[in-house]
Amino acid sequence: MLILAFDTSLNSCSLTISRNRKVLSETILFQDHGSSEVIIPILQEQVKKAKIQFHDIDLIGISRGPGSYTGVRVGISVAKGLALSLKKPIVGVSSLQILAYEARINTDNNRDIIVINKARGKEIYFQYFSHLGSPKNTPTKLNLMDLMDFLSVNKFTVTGNLISDIKKLIENYQIILYENNSSKFLPSTLISYILNDLVENNTITNYYGCDPIYLNT
Repeated sequence: MLILAFDTSLNSCSLTISRNRKVLSETILFQDHGSSEVIIPILQEQVKKAKIQFHDIDLIGISRGPGSYTGVRVGISVAKGLALSLKKPIVGVSSLQILAYEARINTDNNRDIIVINKARGKEIYFQYFSHLGSPKNTPTKLNLMDLMDFLSVNKFTVTGNLISDIKKLIENYQIILYENNSSKFLPSTLISYILNDLVENNTITNYYGCDPIYLNT
């Protein structure tokens, strides 16, 4: 299966083309948010690099957020446009699931995974995953006190862009921290891995729609 995956919801714009888990081309550009002026040239460049045609694509994967409002909106718009013109299916995953998947493949334990990212003000984007990276809830927002209460009840692997902020607060908790590295593990490539898992396990459901996740509205 040939998968086109891209992410514009985090602090970068990344795009990956893969066939049966083998990466044919991938790239990442670090910026505040994605834009169509950036995505389209990258897409054209990577299709050429992968030596494929657009009609060869079987499945399109995209990050739904939460994250940059502009990045999420533009990324999903481009993905939907491609899906419509190519008559190909589109699958969306949360930006927090991307980070959870990275933690899953780089840690050797059976702990459930918690992803925490900075939201507005003192709020936190939060999502809870099994040790295999399967979502146990939908993305939501918590305050710091509620997060600390949640983390105190079990042994977790915690990841996301807020782990450095809570490191001192959880010194007495039984927590393993995993620091994401999007330069090494591109978000778009992780999306492609997630989609391969879903296809192989026949678990693509309405949970993986492509509507944006805007938690700040």
